[in-house]
Amino acid sequence: MKTPLSLGLVSLLLVSPALADHRDGDGRREGARVILYQHAGFRGEALVLYPGESIENMSGATFENGAKLNDSITSIWVEGGAEVYAYENSRYRGEALRLTENARDLSGRLVAGSVSVSWNDRISSIKVEWPRGRGRDRDREPDRPRDNPRGDPEKIIKDSFKDLLGREPNAGELRDFRHRLLDQGWTERMLRDHLRNEDSYRHEMAELIVRRAYREVLGREVDPSGLKQYSWAVREKGWTEGDVRDDLRKSAEFRNRPRN
Repeated sequence: MKTPLSLGLVSLLLVSPALADHRDGDGRREGARVILYQHAGFRGEALVLYPGESIENMSGATFENGAKLNDSITSIWVEGGAEVYAYENSRYRGEALRLTENARDLSGRLVAGSVSVSWNDRISSIKVEWPRGRGRDRDREPDRPRDNPRGDPEKIIKDSFKDLLGREPNAGELRDFRHRLLDQGWTERMLRDHLRNEDSYRHEMAELIVRRAYREVLGREVDPSGLKQYSWAVREKGWTEGDVRDDLRKSAEFRNRPRN
C-alpha cells in the first residue's frame, strides 16, 4: 500500500498551474496538501493537490495508470490544515462537500438530501485552499463569523435566508441545509453562495431585489412586466439593487410623482 509520503505527483496538466510561492527555499512543497485516492482506506492510485490548485472538470483526466479520475475518488487524505471543496458536477457546481480532515471511505458520506446516495465515486471537480492564516491568506483579517463553520446551524440558515431572500426557510430547507452545515462541512459563506447561485434561489432573490426597489423608489408594488424585465437584468446582467433603483429614478413615473 502506498503511504502519503511516498506518492509521486501526477502530471500538473491535470490541475491549475502550480504557483511559485508554494515552495520553500529548497524547492520543496509546504506541508499543506491533499491526496485523492481511488479506493477506500487511502489505497490505489492517487493524485496530490496543493493549496491554490484545482480541477475544474475531471472528465477525461486520469490517474498515472490511466484509470479515469472523474467519479472515481473514494478516500481523501488532508494534511497541514488544507481545506478541500469537492463538487458533484464539473465547474464547481451541484452539491458540495468541504473537508478539513481525512475521509477514509466516502461511501459513508451521504450527499445532502439523500438517504442512499454517497460521495463515493461522485466527485467531478475540486478545489484545495490555503490553510487559514497561511499562504495567500496570511495578510487577511481573522475569520469573520460567516467564514466560520461553527455556531448554531439553525441561526446561520435563518439569518442567511432572511438577508438574501427576505423570508424564513421552510422545514425541508432547514433540514437539508442543517445537514450540509453539520455533515458536509459547509460554512455560512458556502450557504450564502449557494443561495446566490442556485437557479431557484437566484430567481427568488432577483424578484425580492426588484420588489424592494419598486417600493423604495416608486412607493408601489412592482407590475408583472417590470418584475420580469428587472429580474432578468439582475440574474443575467448582474444588476445590483442599486442599479435597479437608479434605472427606476430615470422613469417618467418617478419624475412625475407627487412630492410631499
